[in-house]
Amino acid sequence: MIKIVASLQRLALRWRYSASLPEEIAEALGIILSNFCTFEEFMRRLSDANASRPTKLYRFMPREEAETAFRPTALRMERFTQNTICSYYFHQGWVEFMLQFDENDRLRRIWLQHKSIPHPLGVEIALS
Repeated sequence: MIKIVASLQRLALRWRYSASLPEEIAEALGIILSNFCTFEEFMRRLSDANASRPTKLYRFMPREEAETAFRPTALRMERFTQNTICSYYFHQGWVEFMLQFDENDRLRRIWLQHKSIPHPLGVEIALS
């Protein structure tokens, strides 16, 4: 009975979030987010510096480690000289994380990007 209920919940989640799940992003960042939140609530939590400070990512961590956190769940990863863009798809559009690295391939900043965010770079996610 419990398996049936869990399967039905998973099906309902896939109706709301067909490609990516909030918990996949939460896992990559090392924060707690529920799959049962609305997309607006999800974006608000990610944008809130106090609620979404990553525990798996930190300033000056090696590039390979930072990218590895997103690798299992990101639908697309684009690697550039100083940036890596990790993309997740939702019905409301692509949610992207732009990881910025210095000349020594150490993580300096993470930007949350979505079409609903008015700033051209997005919202910076605070790193410890």
